Amino acid sequence: MEKMKKQAKVLKLALAVLALSVSFLAAGKVDAQAGTVKVTGKYYQTDARKMLSKINKFRTGKNAWYWNETDTAKVKVKGLKKLTYDYKLEKVAMKRAAEIALQFSHTRPNGQSCFSAYPDGYGWKGENIAMGTSRIMSMSDAFKLWQETNYPYAGQGHRRNMLHSGFTCVGVACFEYNGCKYWVQEFGSPNNGKKKTKAVNGKKTVKVAK
Repeated sequence: MEKMKKQAKVLKLALAVLALSVSFLAAGKVDAQAGTVKVTGKYYQTDARKMLSKINKFRTGKNAWYWNETDTAKVKVKGLKKLTYDYKLEKVAMKRAAEIALQFSHTRPNGQSCFSAYPDGYGWKGENIAMGTSRIMSMSDAFKLWQETNYPYAGQGHRRNMLHSGFTCVGVACFEYNGCKYWVQEFGSPNNGKKKTKAVNGKKTVKVAK
């Protein structure tokens, strides 16, 4: 019964977040001729890149486990390698962070799958998204939310992504818009963006296809 109450609470929160995100769609500046929405927000990429160490500590530490499908036993994940940072995937994550500010979903505002944002060359792909008010959604808060430590198997999809043995690299982004911070992790394999780029911090206008 207690588990059902927790699941209902999570579902209610998810629906509230979805309703909130849909209302954001009208907040951007629409360019009807080009079929895009201009979204102006603030990136925190220096902070976002720091999440790599947390992910790797999680993958190689004693808390690398998730519930089995019946929620009766913890599946321990052993021998996971550390992820490397992929700067091409970071660009994907930055784009997706602006997109989920308009539509909080793994479906892009133009109706395509989130993985259509990936360039060619990636076999394994995975995406985690999160949102919250700027006051409470720090890098550590977003990571802890994705850990889903107290959730059952059905609620640990983000956790299993971070513990997936098929992923070898990740790119992370944080985008602040209308008082909320939007966080994105993009996982992949192999690493096609090893060349380091300058971290983007500050105000930026992004064109989002709709």
